[in-house]
Amino acid sequence: MKKLFLFSFLFTALASFGNGIPDDLPRQVSRELKKQFGKNEVVLAEENNAALPDKTGQFFRILSDSDSTTEGYLHYGRVKTCRAGGCALPGGNDSGTDSEYFDYLIVFGTDASVQAVKIYNYQASYGHEIAARGWLKQFRDFTTDDTLDVGKNIDGISGATVSVHAITDDVQWKTQLLKEMILSER
Repeated sequence: MKKLFLFSFLFTALASFGNGIPDDLPRQVSRELKKQFGKNEVVLAEENNAALPDKTGQFFRILSDSDSTTEGYLHYGRVKTCRAGGCALPGGNDSGTDSEYFDYLIVFGTDASVQAVKIYNYQASYGHEIAARGWLKQFRDFTTDDTLDVGKNIDGISGATVSVHAITDDVQWKTQLLKEMILSER
């Protein structure tokens, strides 16, 4: 009887750690993934996120539900932006009171190319225009072979300068981190 109880306890515990969409993943993220991959269910496996020093996001491997091969990658996280005149002032306050944020996701292909970017929780006072689907399409197919430059291959938005630079820098950085993670696995 003890063995049966122990076996059922272990089975339940291990099953709860299985793949799937984590419970703490925002609903908008899982909805976007399902739409992006045209599936009712998307299987995720958390990557080693030690390469993220700022703890403002996570990488996941998107797995095929049939044979667990990698179909792509997901990064979802938070970008902190400065209020106008806040962080850039000499002796700026690093306590977080001068920053705003937005939460977003990046869907990558297996080669670490950007497939989609979506902002799902914009909390900054200005710059909401960067959440427009048409503007975010500029990041599609970006790889680390190029650089993202606001005003050259990324359109600037009047009134959203800080947010434009913040998301551009973050997409470029997270793409580079993912590329390094993929190369280190080989």
